[in-house]
Amino acid sequence: MTDALHILKVALDVPLDRVFDYRTDKPNTQIGQYVVVPFGARKMIGVVVGISDTTAIESKKLKSIIRLDPEVIFDEQSFKLFQFCSQYYHYPLGQTILSAVPSRLKKLNTKAMAKKYLYRLTPKAIELGVDSLPPRQTILKRIVMALIDATLLDESSLRSISSTWKKSIETLYELGWIEKEEVTLDDKAYRQVPIPSLNDEQQKAFDEISKTNKTFAAWLLHGITGSGKTEVYIRLIEEALKKEDAQVLVLVPEINLTPQLESRFRSRFEKYTLVTLHSHLTDNERLTHWRLAKEGAAKIVIGTRLSVFTPMPHLSLIIIDEEHDASFKQQEGLRYHARDVAIFRAKSENIPIVMGTATPSLETWFNATRTKDTKKFGFLKLTSRAVKDSSLPEIKCIDVAKSTVSKGFSPYLIEAIRDRLHKKEQSLIFINRRGFAPVLLCSSCQWTGRCNRCSSRLVVHLNQKRLRCHHCGHDEKMPLQCPSCGNTDLYPTGLGTQRIEETLKEFFPEARILRVDRDSTKTKEALNDLFLKMKNREIDILIGTQMLSKGHDFPYLSLVGVIDTDQALYSPDFRASERLFSQLMQVSGRAGRANIKGEVYIQTAFPNHPIFEALKTHDYENFANELLKERELAELSPFAFLVLLKAEAHQLTHVMQFLNEAMTKAQNLSTQVTVYNPVRPIMERLKGMERAQLVLQANSRVALQKLLDGWVSYLRENKLGQRVKWVVDVDPLEF
Repeated sequence: MTDALHILKVALDVPLDRVFDYRTDKPNTQIGQYVVVPFGARKMIGVVVGISDTTAIESKKLKSIIRLDPEVIFDEQSFKLFQFCSQYYHYPLGQTILSAVPSRLKKLNTKAMAKKYLYRLTPKAIELGVDSLPPRQTILKRIVMALIDATLLDESSLRSISSTWKKSIETLYELGWIEKEEVTLDDKAYRQVPIPSLNDEQQKAFDEISKTNKTFAAWLLHGITGSGKTEVYIRLIEEALKKEDAQVLVLVPEINLTPQLESRFRSRFEKYTLVTLHSHLTDNERLTHWRLAKEGAAKIVIGTRLSVFTPMPHLSLIIIDEEHDASFKQQEGLRYHARDVAIFRAKSENIPIVMGTATPSLETWFNATRTKDTKKFGFLKLTSRAVKDSSLPEIKCIDVAKSTVSKGFSPYLIEAIRDRLHKKEQSLIFINRRGFAPVLLCSSCQWTGRCNRCSSRLVVHLNQKRLRCHHCGHDEKMPLQCPSCGNTDLYPTGLGTQRIEETLKEFFPEARILRVDRDSTKTKEALNDLFLKMKNREIDILIGTQMLSKGHDFPYLSLVGVIDTDQALYSPDFRASERLFSQLMQVSGRAGRANIKGEVYIQTAFPNHPIFEALKTHDYENFANELLKERELAELSPFAFLVLLKAEAHQLTHVMQFLNEAMTKAQNLSTQVTVYNPVRPIMERLKGMERAQLVLQANSRVALQKLLDGWVSYLRENKLGQRVKWVVDVDPLEF
């Protein structure tokens, strides 16, 4: 036995569902501190998750920690959240914790970015004047003169005055001539905008949610596009921040939604510290912002899905914008759904959570609209647009089977774009496929460029004269002749954003056209530039993928054209119709958001399909309720609970043997869970690995979790599992 408080239970970022014991001579260690420990031949960052006075390891084999950092990286509430995620998603605790903290903390040097300062003259300096400085102190005088002209100077400005500016600043500081203020966050000035008054529906939503500001309640705020959901969020945040030390977490699905939301929030919450957390921050920036939230200094945190784990000691409200978005589901590592984790967090911390969207996920819709005695969520509706005189766009379907389509465009859509150019209004052309064209085709033998590592075709990127796989990243030169028959007549077929861009430049050479997809927009600055150009009417036609389908407010955009959307109607995924309807309703909502009438043209070979009929009337409710009837008959989510076991290896025989053994074990563990035979997914091969999967289905979440407890342990111990890469996905969105 070892002395009390000298055995630390440490969670490490390793794929083992256990913690590791280490000795320490520091008696004041706390749960949540991170440590550097020896692990085999390596040094690793770990987190203390328990403290004990005993260990099962022999004293001579027990290793000591190398370093204990004084920082406590999570509190008791955060630890509860990590434990829940580890248990519910069946993922090792150490990997759960260390996947949720900034990556900078997993490095041995965890210092945050150096502090930055702004400098200004003191009243004493202004009173004495520059002439009172010693005559030979040229640099001092130049700095003082610059401060007189500019009032405030940052470090880069001082560096441009002299490379020895630091020494001069220290001298001026000692003389009492300057004062400094720390700059840790965005210090840009944001334009103040008039505060809109709430309409009756917005006021009702605000009043109802405010009644629950001191207890747990989950709310669905179902508002049509442009109905003013963001203004309701802002009022709720204002109300929450009236409480001393309160903090608010706002989750958004993707980084491209952050700039506009951030700008609007900063203009309304100038006196509060606001930070963002997303993938476009540097490691140092993310760590600094995360620490400000953890210390309670940041009152508002806007972030993408990983932000749901951010320690916030005074969290009082959680808001999830675009609740329906599939981006909230993590598809690698810990496969959590940020919405579900946020609901658990709100419940455990006894605070309200608001989920806003024009097209709720069916699971959320189901939880909010069941009969009053059983429904889980409060339900509030916004049925009219917030901007006076604005209305929902008129949606028209163009039957491409009866129309002459030239290079992807029908005459009706071309004429509509020309009309907008004449009126000096903006158009958005939406196609959810980047690149020039999806296929390079041989006119003689019908050869198509395929990826050798994936079950997919290579996408043509004509500007770079390259063929690329959008799944594994494989990249190669476009061949000059067919590799199969030698024919030189190879041509791109199908449509992509680059091809649409070229076609529109050909049709409208005078138009200012901008393409927005993941190839052209890779930084936050590029997104900010886009919004500024749209606002200043420097763009006539915008071409984009799903990056532009939600959340954005372009006041002069009056036309949306949707191209090549029918492929989604053939998908074997049972969620495909839900996703397509949501995507089309969201992108349609970009049109006519101010007092300009909006129109949407959807090119399709199936203009009478129920999806398009519901879109024309903006009738999400009826469409969702019909889908729920289908799901209930098929015993699919939300009427059943699913788990997906995915496996991949270089040899398909290993994959199928592993899955068949897993299937047999699951069938023996429970009769309440249906276990389906292993099948190949649509993408049978990915990155050189052969893939297959099996599905578990149950009417009871408890029964499914009970099976998983024993089943996942079996999978981890299965020797064949060492030759196969596998993952258990609880509540999967993709099959």
